[in-house]
Amino acid sequence: MKNKLIIISPYPKKYTYSHRSSALASFNKNLVDKLKSKLDIVILSDNKNKKDNAIKIWSKNDFFNYFKLVRTINSYKNIQNILIQFEWGVFGKNIFFVMTFPFFLLVLKILGKKISVVLHGVNFDFQPIYGFGLKTNLLNIGSYSFYTFCLLLTNKIIVTEDYFKRKLTKLPFADNKIIFIPHGVDAIFKKQNKNNFEKLQLGYFGFLHPYKGPRLLLDLFNLVSHNNYSLSFLGGESPNLLKNQDYQIYLKNFYLTAKKRGIKITGFIEQNMLIKYFRDVDLVVFPYPCFISSSGMLAMTFSFEKPFILSRPLEGYFDSFDFQEALKETGLNKENFIFDFNKESLEKRLSWAKNNLDKLANFSRIMKEKRDWKTVAKQYEKLF
Repeated sequence: MKNKLIIISPYPKKYTYSHRSSALASFNKNLVDKLKSKLDIVILSDNKNKKDNAIKIWSKNDFFNYFKLVRTINSYKNIQNILIQFEWGVFGKNIFFVMTFPFFLLVLKILGKKISVVLHGVNFDFQPIYGFGLKTNLLNIGSYSFYTFCLLLTNKIIVTEDYFKRKLTKLPFADNKIIFIPHGVDAIFKKQNKNNFEKLQLGYFGFLHPYKGPRLLLDLFNLVSHNNYSLSFLGGESPNLLKNQDYQIYLKNFYLTAKKRGIKITGFIEQNMLIKYFRDVDLVVFPYPCFISSSGMLAMTFSFEKPFILSRPLEGYFDSFDFQEALKETGLNKENFIFDFNKESLEKRLSWAKNNLDKLANFSRIMKEKRDWKTVAKQYEKLF
C-alpha cells in the first residue's frame, strides 16, 4: 500500500508551465509527476486537475483560504503527512496571508498532522528591494519572527539551496528540522541549435518584479556598448503586484525606457513558446539585487543547457554542493559567472562569456543531470 500525502500548492489546469501567476504550480507539477507512482497524493489547490487528483479548494486573495483548507484537511482523517509549497503571496498579496500562516500551521499541528513546508523565499534584509525606511525595518524584524514560528510549528522545513539552510539554522528551533533539497530541473527540454546573430543575444527571463532586478539590468545595459550585445526581457508583469500603485509607476517608467532604447519586452511566455525564446538567446542574465529564492528560470536555463551569468548577490548559489561539484568538473570558478552592478564589471563578464559560451553551457548541462526531477523527487519520497 502506498503512503498517503496531502500537498497544498498552486497547480496548473493542464500544461506544466501554463499557470500565469505562480511558478510554484510548475514546480509542484514536476514533483507530483515523479512522486505519484510512489505515493497516494491529494493536491489541495487553486485549480482542478482531475488527472493528478488536484482539487480546487482555495482561491488567491480569499481571506477564508486557511479556513477552507483546515476544513478539507480535517476530512482526511487517514492522511497525516502534509507538504506545503509556500512563498510570499501564494495565497494572496495582502500581508494578512503571511502574518496568519503560522496560525494555520498551529491548527494543523493541533489536528495531529505532520507538516513539511518548502520555503520558496528566505530573506532577512529587504533594504536592497525597498531601500531604507520604516517598511524595510518592519519587514526585517517580521521575517525573523515569521521563520522562527515556522520552525517551531513544523516537522520539517525544506529549502532549495544550501545558502538558505545556513541562514535558517541560526534561528531558534532549527535543530535537525531544515533540509536542503535542490530545485529540480525538467529534463524533457533539449538543447536547441540557435539562429546566428551578429550580436550576442542577452535574455532576462521571468516576471518584471523589482526583487529580480529588471530595472537594474535595463539601466546597466545602457552603459555598455550596444554594438556587440542585444538585450530582451522575456516575461511580463508580476500578477501579485498589478494593483500596487508604486508598481504601476515602476512598470510605466520601465516600459518607456525600454521603448526608447529599442529593447523588446515579450510579456508572459506561453509554454509552447519557451523553446523558441530559449533557442534564440545566447546568454541568460540574472540581475537580482538580493538572493531570496532558487530561481525557476535558472532551473529552466539548465533544462535548455544555456550559458548564464549571475549578479553578485546570487553568489550564494555556489554554497550548494552540486554547484561546487559542477565547478570542479568544468574547471570553472564562481567568478566566471558573477558580475557587480557597474559598467566595468558587466562588460568584463560579457566579454569573457562571449568567448566561453561552450564552457558555461557545459556547466548548465551538468547541473541539469545533477538536478533532474527524477533524482530530486527521490529525496522528497524519503520524507514520506
